[in-house]
Amino acid sequence: MRLRTQTNAMKALLPALFLAIVSVTAVFAKGGPAINDKCPVDGKAVRIIYRVFTDKGTVAFCCVDCMDTYQKNPARYTVTPKTPDK
Repeated sequence: MRLRTQTNAMKALLPALFLAIVSVTAVFAKGGPAINDKCPVDGKAVRIIYRVFTDKGTVAFCCVDCMDTYQKNPARYTVTPKTPDK
């Protein structure tokens, strides 16, 4: 009986695991990792789900409002690249 319960639990986890793998792959498939750590509009820490693909690379933002603001006038904002880890 215990084996059946474990098998059912594993079957229930497989779709969630698959979705997690697909989500992570989708984030990095186009454009790669973000070139910045701080939002160019607000200065806060970025979240990779809010991103714009530019010639310089993937620019990330702290929220959707900052992303929309940047897209309206990208020349107005300076994107500070990440500092290399030492």
